[in-house]
Amino acid sequence: MFRTTFIVITGSVGKTTAKDAIAQVLGRHFRTYKTTGSFNHYIGITRNILAVRPWHRYAVIEVGLEKPGQMKWFALTTKPDIAVWVNVTRSHTRSFRTLENIAQEKALLVQSLRPGGVAVLNCDNPHIGEYCPPKGVRTIRYGTDSSFDWCASNVSSKWPERLRFSVQGPTGEALVKTQFVGKHWVPSVLPALSIAAEAGLSLEQACTALATLEPMVQRISPANTPVGATFLRDEWNASVDTLKVALEVLQEAEAKRKIIVFSGMSDSMQNDATRFRGVGKSAAATADLAVFVGDRSKHAVKGAVYAGMDPERARAFYDLESATEYLRSELREGDLVLLRGLLHDHMSRAYLGMLGEVKCWVATCPKKIACDVCPELKAINESHGR
Repeated sequence: MFRTTFIVITGSVGKTTAKDAIAQVLGRHFRTYKTTGSFNHYIGITRNILAVRPWHRYAVIEVGLEKPGQMKWFALTTKPDIAVWVNVTRSHTRSFRTLENIAQEKALLVQSLRPGGVAVLNCDNPHIGEYCPPKGVRTIRYGTDSSFDWCASNVSSKWPERLRFSVQGPTGEALVKTQFVGKHWVPSVLPALSIAAEAGLSLEQACTALATLEPMVQRISPANTPVGATFLRDEWNASVDTLKVALEVLQEAEAKRKIIVFSGMSDSMQNDATRFRGVGKSAAATADLAVFVGDRSKHAVKGAVYAGMDPERARAFYDLESATEYLRSELREGDLVLLRGLLHDHMSRAYLGMLGEVKCWVATCPKKIACDVCPELKAINESHGR
């Protein structure tokens, strides 16, 4: 594979979008392989490495972590020519107790670069900005500071408008227009521009390719309903840090009504009652209507009402099926709905229930696939007692 440049991406969040953005730009001009979906752990990395062929000029591989000690193996397996480090945020906090622990583990990818390798670092993130790459590694720093190699400015993304920003780099200046919702996607988009320059592509070529890239489903991806309401589907990653970002997107949006549908979050050190009351308070400051799902939803309602939300506008449902029935009767044209929840809650069914009949309403499901493609979505599963 000496003709293939391996680009390996790590980060707590946003790495799948970064992978798709880089592959979108390079794939327009070179034979490029990229990680399938978000299969970024042991089996997924192995399968993706084995799928790369000698005729691929670039291989864009995504790496995800769950426990300390894994990056050493992943770095040895992928042997990156270019390492992209998107961010450090709270994730897998049961295994990584501090952000410093996460940063130390992810830094191993940069330290494993081949001789003459390139590190593409989001230096807006303090843990990455403070990191000093090994000698012999060429570093490309990006972010929103004018001193960085690639700098984004004039960032805007207020729904229904999509993300756009000005960029300045070694190859010039340009206006970047995307299909993404939210300013937080900038750290995932900028690496594609810097790597395009490394590949000899112009800034115009890179921007043209990025303009057509659609958001990945369940990563604040817009989805329409027959009644004219729009869902911002964000039910894949339930970490507390991504919740904060999603609420900011909803707060800045322009819509007739703003609604949040929520079932839970991960990577919070608070107890259930405290963190759900906190979500309720945030919902009161952000949304016109809040729908909380699950046995802890009463805590969220208390928090919302305490923060001033009308009790009729803060609704608690024990199960997702009941919440979906309520949404069917409540949603109307012009509504903007932020859909959030834990992966095993499969909150996607709240949206899919707006489109047609859903028969699978199991409380929890171990499957790590989108309900959109699950064969049990519209089939009664006897093993689940339905």
